[in-house]
Amino acid sequence: MKLLLIAVVLLTFGLYKPSLAQTYPSKPVKILVGFSPGGTVDAVGRAMAASLSKSLGQSFVVENKAGAGGMIALVEAANSAPDGYVLAVGSSGPLTVAPHIYREKNFNSLEKFDPIIWFVSTPGVIVTKNELPVASVDELVAFSKSRPGEITMGSAGVGSMPHMMGEFFQISEGLKWNHVPYRGSPPALTDLAAGRVDVMIDVMPAPVSFLTGNKMKALAVTSKHRSNLLPDVPTLGELGHTGYDMGSWMGLVAPKGTPREIIDKLNTALNSALNTEEVMESLLMIGDPAGGTPEDFTKHIASESKRWSEIITAQNITAN
Repeated sequence: MKLLLIAVVLLTFGLYKPSLAQTYPSKPVKILVGFSPGGTVDAVGRAMAASLSKSLGQSFVVENKAGAGGMIALVEAANSAPDGYVLAVGSSGPLTVAPHIYREKNFNSLEKFDPIIWFVSTPGVIVTKNELPVASVDELVAFSKSRPGEITMGSAGVGSMPHMMGEFFQISEGLKWNHVPYRGSPPALTDLAAGRVDVMIDVMPAPVSFLTGNKMKALAVTSKHRSNLLPDVPTLGELGHTGYDMGSWMGLVAPKGTPREIIDKLNTALNSALNTEEVMESLLMIGDPAGGTPEDFTKHIASESKRWSEIITAQNITAN
């Protein structure tokens, strides 16, 4: 009772100031998504927004700012006040690939953002057209080496994760494919199913419907562990092709300088959400739930940025 009276007196005379963790959020929070509604990144953003709204008692509202491969949303978020009221869904392409392709933009993700949490990963899968006379990764490698530059590789566009994973695979296996970029995964997968391109390494869950409809073949997934979406498809490691752990991933970031109390509060809330059946079930339809500390996410962004920077340099990948 005495403590309560002291607190009331201090508050009355302006001597007591609640911590940011206690008062945040005191108004609606905007979560920027750099892609159109209905896609995987949007779905993850909405899952995080719903979880935060429920646990923190304030509205977290997704706002789609599509364009420039996700960079429009990130640039707007980076230029926002670091007070926790504008956040962004950070995904692999805009955070770790685009800064190295668009070097003139001088955009360093870890200088612009404070990572909050790595929320989910979406593994890649190597798929081929049904007519390609290969039934395994070894056969694909041998067939490709016998026809250097003749095998066509579809992708979701220059600098997209399907493009980058395809380049990484070519370097690792000593191959030379002919890159055919599309405006997104759907048209690339549609042409692959129609036999107009030979191979693609796409991220889940986009290829799954094509595979369940037997419109293409899956040879291996590119993660360390099998995918929940394709449990019967082996990993590259299981097939003897080691050193692979690649795919897309998504998490939440805040403008650089956001108070650590706010970062920690958001991280705790989203880690708790990952332990709920509702969120786990929704994420398992996309990929593999992640979680962890802000430091874990920071290290992952740095590692991925280094990996893709080396691939971009080695393959001389540029974009307008």
